[in-house]
Amino acid sequence: MGIVAFLRILWGYCSFGRESVVELRQSSCNHHRDPNIVQWALSGDYDADQAVCDPTPQTGDLKLTLLILYPVLVLSVLAGECKWTGTNPSYTSAELRHHLDVSGARYVITSVEHLDTVKAAIQGIERDIKITLFSDILQPDVDLKRKSCGYSTLHELMIPSGSNFLIPLETRLQNVHAGTIATLMSTSGTTGLPKMAQRTHRALVAESMSDERYDSTKLYTVRGLFCTPMFHAYSFPKMVINPLRQGQPTYYMTRFDENFALKISQYQITDTITVPPILSRLVEQAKKQIISRESLRSLHSIVCAGAPMTDKLRTEFLELFNLPTSSLVQDWGMTECGCISRESRSENDTSGSVGGAVGGYQVKVDTEQAIQLGDGILVVGELLVKGPQLMTGYQGNAASTAQAFAAGGWYRTGDVGYIDNATGNIYLVDRVKDIIKTNGWQISPAELEATVLRFPGVADACALSMGHSLDEHPEIFVVKGRDDITERQIKEHMRVYLSRYKIESCTVRFVDILPRAPSGKVLRRILRTQLLEEVAHI
Repeated sequence: MGIVAFLRILWGYCSFGRESVVELRQSSCNHHRDPNIVQWALSGDYDADQAVCDPTPQTGDLKLTLLILYPVLVLSVLAGECKWTGTNPSYTSAELRHHLDVSGARYVITSVEHLDTVKAAIQGIERDIKITLFSDILQPDVDLKRKSCGYSTLHELMIPSGSNFLIPLETRLQNVHAGTIATLMSTSGTTGLPKMAQRTHRALVAESMSDERYDSTKLYTVRGLFCTPMFHAYSFPKMVINPLRQGQPTYYMTRFDENFALKISQYQITDTITVPPILSRLVEQAKKQIISRESLRSLHSIVCAGAPMTDKLRTEFLELFNLPTSSLVQDWGMTECGCISRESRSENDTSGSVGGAVGGYQVKVDTEQAIQLGDGILVVGELLVKGPQLMTGYQGNAASTAQAFAAGGWYRTGDVGYIDNATGNIYLVDRVKDIIKTNGWQISPAELEATVLRFPGVADACALSMGHSLDEHPEIFVVKGRDDITERQIKEHMRVYLSRYKIESCTVRFVDILPRAPSGKVLRRILRTQLLEEVAHI
């Protein structure tokens, strides 16, 4: 099954409830001579000179895990010359099947609770897929063998099976090359079925070192609490690698719930990462007095990513919890790239920038495909990025890979923006694929949405392009905050702020809710499909 180094210390992640927090500490670290030789320890319970492994690893085989809180298990897979890919534990068998098909995974590590879903997903797949059940390494469940229906468990892999069972970790890691694929990260699938972004060991090390440089500027001892999905590219370096690499006390929750703020106060957390929906829920909890407005006072750094954070949400959050402006910053990144830029927000900075490029990345504007926005006032273009953190391409999808890269290895982010040459700060305007073209004009969906959201009583809004060629026009989906809002009122409001050509062909549709990914991104493809189905039945 490939090397399972580090498994001795998995016991710390084995058994905890939804409201529990797992603490991860580094007790010793021998700094690596090679980017891939990193030795870890957890709570002093691991002998860094020895690693437990299978004597007959199948180099290059891919392992897949449904469980999201097992950083040591992930490192074990990477140390075994295998690729790792993670999935959402809430996946249906059909969604998991797609993930298996695209990734080509040959091993699935899962729990008894998800076994039926996994078994259904692998039915009909021609290649052999081996299922291994997670188990407490030091304190195995005596009933697990009965529950496992004959599948092997991680505990069984710990049983010595020959003279080569114990192999020095550094010896094993010398076979792991920096340029080989380490992870397959699933894209968000906001515009289609998810693809698998291939990232190398070198890319992961470069990304982790960038985070380490950022943390090294902090004048306090970092204590982290994380509740975002570990299988997500945004969370991966911060939750899997860096707590151990930097020796930071780190706490994990299975998901965000009403205890999140309590745990921040209880463990005096200084750093956390969030997505806009988490900030929104914290604001709601504070308004309803479910949590104290003083509960987040220990926080020094709150990084928000995954989807754009509105100025309204930022302001409301900081004011409610009486936090300094500099404590809440936004990352710009994507699955294919990891973190590209990060705000460095001062108390008086209200520019709306997503900061400058992080170490290792170059960012430029594709001037050949310039887009004119704001009634000709601003000329911007698609942002291109290049650096060691970047993916090598999409697994098994040469066509999409070719489309994703411009000449010279520059990756097309799909984000429209500009760069302030004086400061190096990056400003995002919209998405290339979302730009609406009507009668020769180009309209920004973000501009339409921001205008509609200024109307009193509008709870949420999303604008997208419908139709083709001469029939292309904006469709604005609006979630009412009160019942008496009409399309006419919204259009009259828009005319106050926008040019006529941006409004004359647009349609306003009221919906109960906007479909969103866990990160907070609106799933425009679902809205578009729903509208097409509605039109087809008229």
